[in-house]
Amino acid sequence: MERLKALCIVLLIVFFASMFQGAIIPFIEGVKYGLTIAKYENTTQVNTQEFIMLDVEPKNPDYMENNELNVKDGQTVLIRPTNISILFNDHVQKPVWWMALNALMMALTLIVLTLGVWIPFLVVKILRSLQHSLVFDRINLTRINRIGMILLAIGITGSIIQFVNIISAEHLVDLAHYRFTYAKVIDFSTIIMGVVILIMNEVMRIAVEMKEEQDLTI
Repeated sequence: MERLKALCIVLLIVFFASMFQGAIIPFIEGVKYGLTIAKYENTTQVNTQEFIMLDVEPKNPDYMENNELNVKDGQTVLIRPTNISILFNDHVQKPVWWMALNALMMALTLIVLTLGVWIPFLVVKILRSLQHSLVFDRINLTRINRIGMILLAIGITGSIIQFVNIISAEHLVDLAHYRFTYAKVIDFSTIIMGVVILIMNEVMRIAVEMKEEQDLTI
């Protein structure tokens, strides 16, 4: 029992740390980036279009950039970005399908944020029930199942968001030395975590049914 409580607490801590790393920090950086864009647009009096955190690969496998400086020794270093954000002056008339895709991406992002906030509440409810020794309880099974489904939904939805983001960028941007890549578009880690939790929940469900049958036999 104590071990199970400890594991739930660890899960809650890890989840909050993951939320901080994957949501709060990017949000803060996004606000800073947005302020920079607003300042640039106000200074130059032009409208801009931006794409954030896109995975890229060089069109030429041997290509390396040499326009970065190592301030420790003053020498030029070679770099090869794999993830970039793009900001450019926007003069292109967007088609209806492009605007619809971006509206979809914004809606999916809101869904992901909402689902992410739901998980800590479910974990806290599970911890409270454990304090009353309600381990083999069908309500907890429902809560654990929801956590697994939420993680699965977050992984799939996040993958769709990144996929749509790349499609939108490809319509407006063709970089000279880089192309966008879909190699990392699927969020396998979150999807796998959700599937593992669902499997463990199924094991617990079988254990609950066996316990109920044993209680009826007695």
